Amino acid sequence: MKNLTFCFDHPVAVKVFLNCMSNVNIKQAILFLRSDQSGSLTIPVDEVPEGSWEMMLEWNYDGREFCMQKYFELPGTTIS
Repeated sequence: MKNLTFCFDHPVAVKVFLNCMSNVNIKQAILFLRSDQSGSLTIPVDEVPEGSWEMMLEWNYDGREFCMQKYFELPGTTIS
């Protein structure tokens, strides 16, 4: 199982946007996820196709809005 993991200082509920940078025709659903009580957030990427991705996380905490942008690469499967 492929996951991306983030650690926050507090529990969060996030909205996750995934944009494929290597193929603009690939569309991914917006995810709504919650961290555990310690602030550990796991984002499953098993269903995300190979390629270069931009991920945006949005959340509110203590009356303030936050946004984080990360890039990641999912390599393809090699058949020998």
